[in-house]
Amino acid sequence: MTESRPIVCTLSGADLKDRGAAWRKLWKSGLLRRERVPGGLKLTAEPGATRALLDLIDLERECCAWIDYEVDGSAVTLTAGGAGELVLAGMFRP
Repeated sequence: MTESRPIVCTLSGADLKDRGAAWRKLWKSGLLRRERVPGGLKLTAEPGATRALLDLIDLERECCAWIDYEVDGSAVTLTAGGAGELVLAGMFRP
C-alpha cells in the first residue's frame, strides 16, 4: 500500500501554466492513453510519444513528490495513498 504524503505541487504559477501546455500538446497528439488503476492512474504512450511522456514524468517527479511513479517501458503508473488517489483521478486528463 502506498504511504500517504502531503499533496503539494512546488511549481510556480508560470511553471504550472507551461507544464499544463506541455501535457495538452502530448494529449492532442492522440498518442497517449489514460486508465484508472487501484491507487491512481496508468498512462501509456504509443510509439512516437514515449520520450515526451517520460520527459514529462521526470519533471513531475521534481514538483509532485507525493506521487509514486512506476515506469515500465512506454507506460507509467502513478499512485498515491489516502486522498492522493482521488486527486490523481482528476489529473493528467486529455
